[in-house]
Amino acid sequence: MMLPEGRLHWRRVAPFHLQIEILKDSTKSRVPSEVEIHGRVVRIFRTDGRLKSGDNISFYLWVCRRGDEPTGPAYVYYDDFIQANHMEVYLRGNHPRCELAAYEFTVLHSASDEPVMSVAQLENEFRRLGEILDIEPSTPSRPPWWQFWSR
Repeated sequence: MMLPEGRLHWRRVAPFHLQIEILKDSTKSRVPSEVEIHGRVVRIFRTDGRLKSGDNISFYLWVCRRGDEPTGPAYVYYDDFIQANHMEVYLRGNHPRCELAAYEFTVLHSASDEPVMSVAQLENEFRRLGEILDIEPSTPSRPPWWQFWSR
């Protein structure tokens, strides 16, 4: 699992933040396995200009059943995946074959005009979790002792 700072970083810097319509050829595979997800861009929340609405894209995602979760890659449960029509994703790489930016995706039943997964939404979740766990905000630490010349 990716640390919260990493997830936030990728949401901030990923070149693509999209909602896609899942194309049906994505759902035909053995489970558990890594599946190439094929989609058509239906909403663009961020792009560097290389993607536009209607473009086809693909990326890989592990699809499994409960109890078969991998210990490394991002995954989605098969039952959730086959019931979904759309996904919201943060992607990087070169269109049309992209990569998930960190683990930043969610399955949707339909596209929405506003993003479901925003930077602000994730920041608020972390803030709320910190309040629940009574965690103090982190303070910058001193540089390592061997960097005495920078003090």
